[in-house]
Amino acid sequence: MVKLVGNIIQERRNINQPSMVPKDVLDVLLNDTSQLLTDTLISDNMIDLMIPGEDSVPVLVTLAIKYLSDCPAALQQLTEENMRLKSLKAERGETMTWSDYLSLPFTQTVITETLRLGNVIIGVMRKAMKDVEIKGHRIPKGWCFFAYFRSVHLDESQYDWPYQFNPWRWQDKNISSCSFTPFGGGQRLCPGLDLARLEASIFLHHFVTQFRYPF
Repeated sequence: MVKLVGNIIQERRNINQPSMVPKDVLDVLLNDTSQLLTDTLISDNMIDLMIPGEDSVPVLVTLAIKYLSDCPAALQQLTEENMRLKSLKAERGETMTWSDYLSLPFTQTVITETLRLGNVIIGVMRKAMKDVEIKGHRIPKGWCFFAYFRSVHLDESQYDWPYQFNPWRWQDKNISSCSFTPFGGGQRLCPGLDLARLEASIFLHHFVTQFRYPF
């Protein structure tokens, strides 16, 4: 991966001029004039953009298929919603857009419930920048701790029947609350949130509109 990205960087350097209007993120990094971005740093940045979604989205859609296979009602509603959109776009002669995929309300609840129940990312490591106290427990400055998402997502005080796949629970629930943190939260909220949802939406759309499933 490092060698491949390094070759792409070198090829782009050979054809680019600093005054060119950047076409993508790599051009922006290559056009930096601070002299601080070495090819190694640029390569690291590009790889960091690719790797986080390499496992998380495939695991997300795999879990979604599993949960849907156990919940025929959800699968049926998901299929009907996506077939309606597909037929509408075909009638209008339009192609699917980012907003089309994200506008499917039940599809989004399926993704949200899969994120909650599946806990693709079970938690994150954090370092205390000052002494803090959480529910009577003191965490000294400099200590590292693990924020365990699963304990919140499967908490019976937050969710009725937390171990049951129920996408309908999200139809009247605020998904931005502190009880739902599959992408972290605060200033360190994962920047790939919308992209991950988009990729999962695209996969589910084609899965239910183009394939037959034996369950």
